[in-house]
Amino acid sequence: MGELFVENQYRNPDGNPYLWDLLLLEKVRTEANIDLFLNTEILQVSMHDEHTVAAVTGFVQGSETQLTFRSDYFIDCTGDGLIAFNAGAEFHLGREARATFGESLAPEVADQKLLGSSIFFYTKDVGHAVKFTKPFFARDITKTEIVKSRVIKKDDNGCAYWWIEWGGDHDVVHDNESIRDELQAAVFGIWDYIKNSGKYDADNLTLEWVGSVVGKREYRRFLGDYMLCQQDIEEQTDFKDKVAFGGWSIDIHPSSGMYTKEAGTEDSVPDGLYHIPLRSLYSRNIHNLFLAGRDISVSHVAFGSTRVMATCAIGGQAAGLAAAFAFSRQIQAGDIYREHLTEFQSLMLREDSSILGLSVPDPADLAQQAVVTASQVLTQINTYSEDSLPYPLEKPVAFTFPVNPRIHGLDLMVNTELGGNLSVSFYQTGKGQNYIPEELLKTITVPVVAGTHDWVTIPFEWQPDHPLNIFVVVSGEPGLALMVSAHEYQGVLSFINEPVGELKQPKLHHFVRTSPILEWTNQKFNRHNFVFRVADTEAFAAGNLTNGYLRPFAGPNMWVAPFRGEPEDVTLTWSAAQQIQEIRLTLNDDVNEDLINLHHHRTDFPVIPELLKDFTVDYLTDTGWQTIETIQGNRQRHLILRLPTAITTKALRVRALTTNGSEQFSLVEIRAYATIQNLTKGVNGHERV
Repeated sequence: MGELFVENQYRNPDGNPYLWDLLLLEKVRTEANIDLFLNTEILQVSMHDEHTVAAVTGFVQGSETQLTFRSDYFIDCTGDGLIAFNAGAEFHLGREARATFGESLAPEVADQKLLGSSIFFYTKDVGHAVKFTKPFFARDITKTEIVKSRVIKKDDNGCAYWWIEWGGDHDVVHDNESIRDELQAAVFGIWDYIKNSGKYDADNLTLEWVGSVVGKREYRRFLGDYMLCQQDIEEQTDFKDKVAFGGWSIDIHPSSGMYTKEAGTEDSVPDGLYHIPLRSLYSRNIHNLFLAGRDISVSHVAFGSTRVMATCAIGGQAAGLAAAFAFSRQIQAGDIYREHLTEFQSLMLREDSSILGLSVPDPADLAQQAVVTASQVLTQINTYSEDSLPYPLEKPVAFTFPVNPRIHGLDLMVNTELGGNLSVSFYQTGKGQNYIPEELLKTITVPVVAGTHDWVTIPFEWQPDHPLNIFVVVSGEPGLALMVSAHEYQGVLSFINEPVGELKQPKLHHFVRTSPILEWTNQKFNRHNFVFRVADTEAFAAGNLTNGYLRPFAGPNMWVAPFRGEPEDVTLTWSAAQQIQEIRLTLNDDVNEDLINLHHHRTDFPVIPELLKDFTVDYLTDTGWQTIETIQGNRQRHLILRLPTAITTKALRVRALTTNGSEQFSLVEIRAYATIQNLTKGVNGHERV
């Protein structure tokens, strides 16, 4: 998903859904090992035996062609689980009883109720008055609970109307057509209310698009060797076989949908990202069948989180790699967990998979044996910039930064004419993937004299058992202000105290579990930082390039150096010459940046500023450094350099020349291999009938 979002940001900054579709199509067609069959509906599944799928047969709409696909392994990404169902995979439909997994959000008695389906619509201002005559089947929403229990705004579009939902009390597959009819009747009824009730200034608005395909939320969930449940999300269970993560809250909708008096959702919010285990991504009784998307092995309650599309896609990458891994060894899906887990997780990290807090050695990676050095390393944190401006402390503010190995005093840039007391509270953040104030370490109050426009020292010392992030909350008396820099800084996030809008919408959201992440927002303060400084940090050392961590976890896990207008080098050195034919680089694409321009906002820059733009990859010869490749205008995170023939060298370096706008050079990982790294060898096939 990161690769897709970053490229979409470059090509499609305004979030045009047609251009997004084009990008997805091109990405698939670019992959040499993918054959794409659009408009092909699977109708039949053939089995070798009761535990093994042999083939699936589909009909290609429009060309009157039937295709049979034969393979050793299959992945069901159909949403409704059509292949898994016809293969006889064990599944559950509806809500489990509370006692089944001990889930507080589950009903006392199991039932067949589901999340409903939705249809969206888009509007357009055409600059002149447009009338709307409702069709005879449009629902009169004034006779429903919609006008009382939901929020209708004339300028809302698309996903803002996620609550146009119905069908959870029905069979959302077999009743799909009648559900679609009811949803469309509701859409036209809502639009009639907006246009003709006299309550909205909507004269110049017209309907630009109304969906005709139902967006299903839930149907069959297939049983794997583990079922993810409510507690795993809320407690962020750290699975041995974690292969993906999710970040959406548990978001359960009433089965009766838009016609209920209940809130549109029941939300339980974890304190950060949670892990998804490999055992939830394959069928427990069909041995060559993997699962991806909304049909994976989770309870109904946990499904309220895992069902969203970015999480489905991350699980899809894991399932795809798992299928390739099983194919290359001709083993059953469950054998990966039982016998090959470390090897498989090592493969996933090599492929830059989205796993948090996992470092697994790769014996083939020559970089693991090298000494890593850098021409420059950031050894202190100082977010000051010359264009910093004062930010009045009308409400508490906060920031996080990595503590590695200790903190020995913190300086804040304070601006005040009147003076007053400044209160600074230091918190542990708990789990490595969390950025919240969890456990108070100490609160220090410091008097600030009138006329201060300078650094103020907060005398706080602390050395944790291991590197982690710390969360600092600052409040002050009226007249006190901190300085704010309009620049990003690696490993640092700043927050303002502003509860998310959903907390203010009780008609739509009922929160059964909240978290500080709902109160401290970074997104509305993104790429700005309160000015502070901390001396003597090792959080940005060059050794991070081979520590195995691909994402921030209890620290940035990357090499960082100030960009001074000159090249900076990171170098791998071996005691003996190495044969190298493949080099893998993972760059910093700022995984904190929200790039969902298809839905709720526009990000101004086309390329992530932290990505290295121009750089060279060089190797050392007897006559000096030789360039393997010069990369210019880069906008990608994960680069794989495959050489026609292997080189022999004792040293490899990346020379960073420019960024895409960041004032710091940064790099996440370097890997080097003696041979080309391929996932699998072998061919699956299809035949035309």
